[in-house]
Amino acid sequence: MDIEKLRFGYESRLFDILEAQLGQSLCQGAVQAQNMLQTWKRNLLGNAVCVTAELLPEVHRHYQRCLDMLGANLNGDLFVQQGMEYNASVFAYQNKFDVLINSSLLNNFTPDEWRFVFGHELGHVIFGHSRFSVREILANMPDVSADTADMLFRWSRAAEVSADRIGLLCCGKLTDAVIALFKTASGLSGIDADRVLASFRRQYDSLETQLREAGTDGFAWVRTHPMMPIRFKALELAALDIVSLRHNPSGFSWKGFRLIDDQIARILESLDLMSFLKVS
Repeated sequence: MDIEKLRFGYESRLFDILEAQLGQSLCQGAVQAQNMLQTWKRNLLGNAVCVTAELLPEVHRHYQRCLDMLGANLNGDLFVQQGMEYNASVFAYQNKFDVLINSSLLNNFTPDEWRFVFGHELGHVIFGHSRFSVREILANMPDVSADTADMLFRWSRAAEVSADRIGLLCCGKLTDAVIALFKTASGLSGIDADRVLASFRRQYDSLETQLREAGTDGFAWVRTHPMMPIRFKALELAALDIVSLRHNPSGFSWKGFRLIDDQIARILESLDLMSFLKVS
């Protein structure tokens, strides 16, 4: 399957604009990413535990399933560290990377939910999201305009939608992906999936109304990740197509998927615009 086509179209458009505006910074960011990956590796080897087939066979098997499904000559290890928060991260340079997850994820998530988390982090690698760091660019380039800074955060939020799609592709079920998001947002487990889905739908509608009527306080929207109800809505709209692609790549309709992609882009674009206008 052509996984690159799963990249969120809105993200691609924003990145093309940013690349034209900040081309030199992107090159500097690539060099920094390569150096940071080496530092990150040393830190992981010294302070975390590498997940191997001998140590944690079930976890390693599910991680390897994601790698095998995605292909793309991926080359990276999985590490775990003690941590109560449901959190995961990845440092990457091109196709080399290392994924770090907190122990609470292994203790409290199901294997299907693990695969969503693994796939999400691998999505960042596949789509090259480490090519530059939003916060480092803003810190090192104080003369960046307000419009460019806004676009940087919009791109970063759109990139999370792309990564979520790879997470869903790896786990194969919308409910598992949504429960993983819910656990990450709430810290709760053991709640019926139908109740979680209904709750996210209501909360998304309420959030959309709130943004339309009141906007944000300016700081709430300076964030690199979309709000959870928005990530849920983007996954829900694309879920049937992504699961269909997983089971039947040769018979998949990319034309239909592009229509869904455009619909999701209009939602994020309108929410971004509403928020920007409210605080401008």
